[in-house]
Amino acid sequence: MFSMKKGEILKHLFSIDTQSSNRVVLNILGFKIKVLKKAAKDVSRKYLEFKGDITEIPKATGYLRNIQLADLKLMKIFDILCRENGLKYFLNYGNLLGAIRHKGFIPWDDDVDVSMMRKDYEKFVELYKNGIPNYEDLYIEFQNNGVNKCLLKLKHKKINNIAIDIFMTDFYYKQTNSEEKDRLNELLHRIINRRLYKLLSPLYKNDTDKIRKRFLDVINKEILKGNTVDESIKPSIFDSIDFPHSNKKLVFDYDVIFPLKEIEYEDFKFYAPNKPKELLTLEFGDYMKMPNNCYPRHSFSGDDRIDVEMNKFLEE
Repeated sequence: MFSMKKGEILKHLFSIDTQSSNRVVLNILGFKIKVLKKAAKDVSRKYLEFKGDITEIPKATGYLRNIQLADLKLMKIFDILCRENGLKYFLNYGNLLGAIRHKGFIPWDDDVDVSMMRKDYEKFVELYKNGIPNYEDLYIEFQNNGVNKCLLKLKHKKINNIAIDIFMTDFYYKQTNSEEKDRLNELLHRIINRRLYKLLSPLYKNDTDKIRKRFLDVINKEILKGNTVDESIKPSIFDSIDFPHSNKKLVFDYDVIFPLKEIEYEDFKFYAPNKPKELLTLEFGDYMKMPNNCYPRHSFSGDDRIDVEMNKFLEE
């Protein structure tokens, strides 16, 4: 049915990834075990020992702050691209949490999360899949694991530790009550966590178009059940299945998201959901509570070197 080299088969069954600056990832028969490195544990411990109000934790400094500022510039460019083309997005997850709790980046955060409705998401992909005019160092790509993730990213060719993660959000075909939300939420998690997909991953990992089509087919057949989406009835909204969301609640009322509004973030205003605190409560529970781990997920914050390319990008 498909061919794999011996090395690829072994890697699919067992591998150790030490490339992450914060974690060692062990892959055993498709199951991933993540072990936090000492440096990341030390950073987390520093924040967990903070005794004041969580909203008063000082901003990041040094190398991590430079990464945040480069991410912020990337966000501003993304905002321009969307507004110029009439596309809507909204801050979500860690960045929406940062906007509400810290008026900007969570002090230990180092990436950007936004969401787009499917129609705008697909138009953004179509517009920029072959390059981004006036921004030759920027590009978009899909991060595909062949299983339950095909995440769109806006990236910089010369700075590999800044990026915007662009998540897809879908309209359901009707408004839902609490019981219907629970059933839909359970279905979404069940689809995301299908074990069959792990066995089939070699078929999809190197074919982004194929896995995206699989997601769309599942949405139309199993979630929408062939029903036509009519936004005018203000249907419920759900986080789509193209990413293995860990949040328990994936289904929201229309008015939690729309109409979008602008929200203060660092020195700028970005689009945000209509009811950001309600959305954060659904996603995180008590979002004002200090999390168990407080460390940057993609870069080591203890390095005070300033990357040459990052400097250039910040000065442009």
